[in-house]
Amino acid sequence: MVIMGDEIPAKFGVTLQARVPHHAEIRLVKDGQAIQTWKNQLACTHITTEPGVYRIEAYRNYLGKKRGWIYSNPIYVR
Repeated sequence: MVIMGDEIPAKFGVTLQARVPHHAEIRLVKDGQAIQTWKNQLACTHITTEPGVYRIEAYRNYLGKKRGWIYSNPIYVR
């Protein structure tokens, strides 16, 4: 198991998982580009063998607008 800020080899595949405390739109960002979005979720899972810098962003509605809520630190898949 690795946590934010850690590095892990991509050689045999990596399962990335995230959980948030309230329902949110969760975006998986790889090398600065959103590659997958889950809407109204508490958790998400993504399997990859591609190296890159991965992190999540979570958004919630507040006062009628989508607002950034969580911006994680990255995990480095090498």
